[in-house]
Amino acid sequence: MHNTSSDGADVKVAVIVPAYGQPSLTAEALHTALAQVTDFNYAVVIVNDGCPHPETDEVCQTFAATYPGRIFYLHKRNRGLSAARNSGIEFALAAFPDLEAVYLLDCDNRIGPHLLQRLLTALRNADATIGWAYPDVDKFGFAEFADTSGPYSPLEHLFRNFCEAGSMVSRRMLDASIRFDTEMRQGVEDWEFWLHGLARGFRGVHVTDAGFAYRRRGESMLVAAERDFVPILRYIRNRHPRLFDLRNVLAFEVEAQSRYAIYHPDTGLVRCFTEENDVKTLTVSDYISRLLRAQLRPAYGYCPGQLVIMSSSIFETLAAQSLLAGVLWTLECGVSRSTFVACSIRKRLHHDRLLAWSAGTSVQEQTDTFRLSSDQIHILAIEASFLAEHASLRELDLHALPRQPRKRQHAIELDLAVRGVQADPAPIDQDFTRLCRDIAAAGDGANPWYAAVPSPYRLQTALPRDVYPELFNLPSAFACGSSDARPLAALVLASAASESVATAERLALTLIEEGWDVHLVTLGRELALAPGRAHCFSQIIALPLPELLSRARTRTYQGTPMPCFDQLDMDDAMSTLAGYHRAVSVDGGVSHMLMGALRRLKVETWALLGYGEGDQADSQIVNACAAFEQAYTHIAVSNAELLHLCRAFGMPNTKLRYWPDPDTDLDLEEIGLKPLIASAAAPKYRRAV
Repeated sequence: MHNTSSDGADVKVAVIVPAYGQPSLTAEALHTALAQVTDFNYAVVIVNDGCPHPETDEVCQTFAATYPGRIFYLHKRNRGLSAARNSGIEFALAAFPDLEAVYLLDCDNRIGPHLLQRLLTALRNADATIGWAYPDVDKFGFAEFADTSGPYSPLEHLFRNFCEAGSMVSRRMLDASIRFDTEMRQGVEDWEFWLHGLARGFRGVHVTDAGFAYRRRGESMLVAAERDFVPILRYIRNRHPRLFDLRNVLAFEVEAQSRYAIYHPDTGLVRCFTEENDVKTLTVSDYISRLLRAQLRPAYGYCPGQLVIMSSSIFETLAAQSLLAGVLWTLECGVSRSTFVACSIRKRLHHDRLLAWSAGTSVQEQTDTFRLSSDQIHILAIEASFLAEHASLRELDLHALPRQPRKRQHAIELDLAVRGVQADPAPIDQDFTRLCRDIAAAGDGANPWYAAVPSPYRLQTALPRDVYPELFNLPSAFACGSSDARPLAALVLASAASESVATAERLALTLIEEGWDVHLVTLGRELALAPGRAHCFSQIIALPLPELLSRARTRTYQGTPMPCFDQLDMDDAMSTLAGYHRAVSVDGGVSHMLMGALRRLKVETWALLGYGEGDQADSQIVNACAAFEQAYTHIAVSNAELLHLCRAFGMPNTKLRYWPDPDTDLDLEEIGLKPLIASAAAPKYRRAV
């Protein structure tokens, strides 16, 4: 049934068809719209966008006269595709009181006879968060098939427009006043429309075999947009800054995918997660199936992109001491620049240390053959898709693994001593070889045939480099936490000396009382934290940056020596801290260099002066901070002498704060400063959706 009463009282769906030029294609599109087989009434609304060609008007007039009550014809002055669609939407909302949805049909496309029924059924069966239903795209002219299967992914939608304009928009999304941006006249305005809905809390739902056919021509608005895409992309992202905020993107990543797959050879299980509090457990055979499927059918985030092999006992030891996320992050930083990272576990550790990375880390340079210096590998990290690609080498072991293209190193070896390892862990070399053989065997038995070749850019395991370099010019972002329940603070140590750690502990306890979740981040090899003193930090990240790539270097600012690292190490340090609400430089040093870029990413930045800088003179402490003063939201001092020096170096008094040393007690009114921490409750931080 597809009849419509003349008054439009029972119309459930309106098909909006903007018309401009191409009269013969418009007639073809209208015929496919009129041929729909539905159990509800629908109407077609043609919007002539001021087309100067009389043939277009003749075609539209003919159809409207031939199908009164089914086709409604609007004629308006030319203002672009977005304005034409908006006019059709406003007319439909006013003319059809029972309207449930509108379908967007461009005049050069066509639809199969069951499309409206399938899309509206999907919307009717969905919950209130679903704002639109989108189909696969069968492109004709220049043949291509866009497979949009898999659960809807807000993360993927931020940088890939996989929901075409030929989708159906629910009434609830239109009632939220979401319309097309009339300033966008160069193309991909439909992408901005869906992102507008996403920013308001709506999501899409995929509908298979709906019957949408998209005409791909040599010259079209889309082709022109693809030639000049950078300014369009910049406009979209500037229009939705909260949607493209880094913490919002992190939360979308947690929702959409698992970043890590942790394979435990001793149990045969694989833990998949981005954050530790949201773990999916698979058998190794199920994981292999997901890995191979990622090469054949799109389903964004279905298979984690990073594979880590370690025993369940090592995993649980690290997790129990809040070290797991930090160790995985260190491995990820290593894998970003090398084919794989091999880590050995040592049991011997100084009594006041929580963990220590070896000073003897070795890096294999760009060679095709190599030998690891250790034959006791307990943790291995590698990109899953690269392993799957080479798993068919039946006798594959670590030394037969070729170097991955575009990686700076063949392998990075790390040596980790961590408290709490109860027994000598078993090496995982043979487990790696066995896993490769299982992947190869499963791949041989799979049927890779697929009727239509989908877009290859969606056939992959999910990796952070798909997102963060493009959006934030960062290699990745540490998944520090996506919950809105408590704001997150990172206390950053340039060194892990006991004095610096004690200061961080004291500040952490104060912040926790205010409602903060506090992480400890050290950019060195060791962490001097005795047993029982780590409880105030929900995560501990010890990132041995100089050991991953380069040795620390030193430069001077007005005579004061200041450490600095290789640019890649700085990028990893930035990626570690970019997701926090607040970053606190506890003991200066190299962390000063990070704060300007962090502040541009909307991270609140603090500096503590005089709390843990070792043997540095007060003048050096203040001079080093003065070089980066503009990078800080607040600068806290521990005594009056440092305060006078800060003022002497020209630091604004409005930026200075006082956080007293436990052994001193200064009168705040006398020194004219506000306390560093003055409120009893943490500020509210909320992400976009």
